[in-house]
Amino acid sequence: MNNPFDSNYAYSNALLGNFSNYTESQSRPSNEGRKTSTAFFVQDAWKVNRKLTVDAGLRFIWYNQWYHARNQAAAWDFARFDTSKIPTLYRPIATPQGRRAVNPRNNEIFPAVFIGAIVPGSGDPFNGSVVATDKSYPRGFRDQERILPEARLGFAYDPSGNGKTAVRGGFGVFHNTVSPGVRGYSQNPPIQVTPQIFYGNLDTYLNTAGTIFPGGTSTFERKAITPSMYNYTLGVQHDIGRGTVVNVSYVGNVGRHLQVSRNLNTVPYGARFLPQNADPQNPSTPLNDNFFRPFPGWTGITYNDFSSTSSYNSLQTTLNRRMAKGVNVSIAYTWSKTMDYTDSDGDGVAVYRPLRVWNYGKAGFDQTHIFVANYIWDLPGASSKIMPNRAGKLIFDGWQVSGITTFASGLPAGVGFSTVDAFDITGGGDGARIIVTGKAQKDHGSRSFSQFFNPDVFARPLRGDFGNAPKDVFRRPGQSNWDISFFKLFPVGGEKKNLQLRWEMYNAFNHT
Repeated sequence: MNNPFDSNYAYSNALLGNFSNYTESQSRPSNEGRKTSTAFFVQDAWKVNRKLTVDAGLRFIWYNQWYHARNQAAAWDFARFDTSKIPTLYRPIATPQGRRAVNPRNNEIFPAVFIGAIVPGSGDPFNGSVVATDKSYPRGFRDQERILPEARLGFAYDPSGNGKTAVRGGFGVFHNTVSPGVRGYSQNPPIQVTPQIFYGNLDTYLNTAGTIFPGGTSTFERKAITPSMYNYTLGVQHDIGRGTVVNVSYVGNVGRHLQVSRNLNTVPYGARFLPQNADPQNPSTPLNDNFFRPFPGWTGITYNDFSSTSSYNSLQTTLNRRMAKGVNVSIAYTWSKTMDYTDSDGDGVAVYRPLRVWNYGKAGFDQTHIFVANYIWDLPGASSKIMPNRAGKLIFDGWQVSGITTFASGLPAGVGFSTVDAFDITGGGDGARIIVTGKAQKDHGSRSFSQFFNPDVFARPLRGDFGNAPKDVFRRPGQSNWDISFFKLFPVGGEKKNLQLRWEMYNAFNHT
């Protein structure tokens, strides 16, 4: 039941052109995508009086969905999936010769490598697929979006009228017309199919159709929804004298209709524990997931929809002192919080577990506190006190120091886990999370370089337990970074020409 061409000697097999497995894609499509965006706007600035100015505008955007320039792309659609066209898979069977594959349609026996493959002529191996050349489907696999308005409004108010204080605010709507694209959709079946040939010979393999296994595909939510962001700010700026200006602002935004993905063909929780899904040769283990997925004939079906949200709220303060007496200082402090379901467009979310429990939490880039100071200081000349002569001026005068200092909170971190015994805890679904029995974050005084969270608060879930760990369990160590530069100017041939010595230190104190 194995390779009939096998000579039982690897060297002679190579000379004769015998092989056990050969895989090659039937096409090599391009990934060239195209789209068009057009925008126009109207705006006006209205000086209500000498204290108040209002700016208002309205921007309009029209764009078409990304589409494949050569129509070499395919997607998947619920409406195109026909249960009467589900293909049959070769199933495992026990024979006197050992484990083999059987065609359930006619009970023909095949080598075990065929287990899980699609039986030729059974159903549609691309059930539910829609190709870019299909005129009944929108170009780019999504409906055309309408013209999108984006309102903008801002104001500046000087309450005292003396130019020392300003109250500013603004609101704006922005759309992401770039995402999503069809890049990668040219690899979806049936545009690109990768059959396998088992137990063949190089003289005949070109005439062999090969065997197709269930493959993965991807698709979009067909209804066109454009991700949007609503930004808003309100702040007060005040000149406190001596060339110093202080600004305190609230800055926030919310994201709506953000892109996320989910695998529609994830097997349900507990599916691997059901008796009908057990391997007949070893009932204590399940069959491959492909035998009992929600949409048989496929492995993963990545579905991109536009249901996610995000939020950002912050208090931002700055202090700027213009260059005076050789010193220029700028200080900024931000206290903020960022919440989301995913950090990037198209990241995956749960299929069966509640999203607010499984995916919502602090963003992976959230930092509660960020303090940044940058400075330039022309150091006073020291030659008059150390070496009051021409050589002393050359050595001790003309020095400048500048730098950027950053102190920031650590980033949030989740906790994953695996088991050494490969134990299946959930039998499918979105998997399990670790159990958290207490506070994972250690107090500041008890943290060390090698341990900044408490591993004793984690426990392994039992079978059927989803766990209780949230998206973010603790924070990583914070950041303390000093970039410092020293400069020395040496006059060369008068005041207009100088030779500069630069000493630049990045992360000067070597803090990890």
